[in-house]
Amino acid sequence: MSLFASQAAMSFQLLPTTTFSEHNETQAYVGLQWFTGETSLTKPNIAFGLRQTKTDVSNKITGYDLSYTYSLEKSQSDAVRLGYLDGNCSSGLATVGLGYSLKKGTVLGFAGFVGAYVKAFGEIDGNRNLGAGVEINTLGCAGDRESTTTTPVFN
Repeated sequence: MSLFASQAAMSFQLLPTTTFSEHNETQAYVGLQWFTGETSLTKPNIAFGLRQTKTDVSNKITGYDLSYTYSLEKSQSDAVRLGYLDGNCSSGLATVGLGYSLKKGTVLGFAGFVGAYVKAFGEIDGNRNLGAGVEINTLGCAGDRESTTTTPVFN
């Protein structure tokens, strides 16, 4: 009976598991943005933004990105955009959101990808004009990358 009780108390884990610490962060950033048909290589838009993210224990990141762009080409405010973020550091974050073109006076819809120091997106404005943008900015990967790996244990 005591042998059975000691075997029943034995536990083991076969595969190593990695867990991440839960983490919330808010970060401001600045960057350069090029947009099809609107910016030249030498006069990009200047982007200012604020990103708020929450990372859970499985390293899933959700949050929001608010940005304002200023056109060096036209010397005027360009657009304001608010996007929802979802994904993780290893495969990148998807973004989808709405904005407003200050120079065209129309609503914007966009979807794209956010990675470490880069953002790429496609956009449609209220006049049904399509465009694409690429941004290089000062933000690394969103979220907390502190992880703990548990190795197999036999008790």
